[in-house]
Amino acid sequence: MTVLLVAILLAINLGAGCYLTLANPLKVSEQTSTKLIFIIRPKVFLGVGIFFSQLFVLFLFATIVFTPITQLVCNRYPNNISTSNIDSSAGQNTLTGMCKLTENYWFGQEKSEVLVSDLLEPKLETEMQTDSQVKPRYSYKILLLTDKDSFPFTDRTYPKLNLEELQSIVLRINKFLKNPTEKNLEVMLDEAFTGYISVMITVFCGILALLVASLGFFITCNFDKETNTVKLSRYRWFGMLGKTVFQYSLNEITDVKLERIDTSIDEYFFRVILVLKSGENLPLTPNYTSNYINGDSIVRATKDFLELTI
Repeated sequence: MTVLLVAILLAINLGAGCYLTLANPLKVSEQTSTKLIFIIRPKVFLGVGIFFSQLFVLFLFATIVFTPITQLVCNRYPNNISTSNIDSSAGQNTLTGMCKLTENYWFGQEKSEVLVSDLLEPKLETEMQTDSQVKPRYSYKILLLTDKDSFPFTDRTYPKLNLEELQSIVLRINKFLKNPTEKNLEVMLDEAFTGYISVMITVFCGILALLVASLGFFITCNFDKETNTVKLSRYRWFGMLGKTVFQYSLNEITDVKLERIDTSIDEYFFRVILVLKSGENLPLTPNYTSNYINGDSIVRATKDFLELTI
């Protein structure tokens, strides 16, 4: 699963990088002697949206593999040893204990199962780390000890916030081990709330990626000599978030220019404008971009179709 996650994240990063560096936002959908239709896609917003989608994938993966329920079930049952072989001075029957430690995914699907025989005691282990300010930070985990080995109750360590719950589990296990009259024990560590937080973060990251991708305008430019009109359509997220349409006569267009603005960091930004007879400048692209080559290609294609001087 981890290899699959790394492969998916690598593919997303490569896809976003290639799209931002190589993809041409200008797509000519129809070009004849009487009609020119092209679409300008919001390359940057789509690329950034693809990049943010890896957060969605990362938290989705964490939510899927997360095990909200860890359960320890112990049972005592009589040993199959003849009572004649047991020292009668012991005053009690010989009992054998067997415990089963399971981790469960969502909806009760079992992730792992460990059989623990002859459990001696649980141990609450404390780990200390220091932060950048050399302040100690403590984390805790439960170990199940046998005469031959030890098993972690979970693979995770927990902050002080969970200490009381961990102590309660240790006390219940110790009580069972010290009281031979108790035949059964069932303790559970329920982390469903943490899982719900992971689900909410996953949904948030998915919505964030969609919102970022939907911020940019898709622009469709339709130049038609038969109807002598130019129709500009601007919309977000494939028209689902509203659409604005502007229509002008081709006779009103006197020029097509690449408007440039200077910035304080010695970098230029550009956008394509239609110059009308009224003196109004009609932006084909509402946002400025640093991509001069793309803007110049739009200007040249439009001027060539309208037979304007380049």
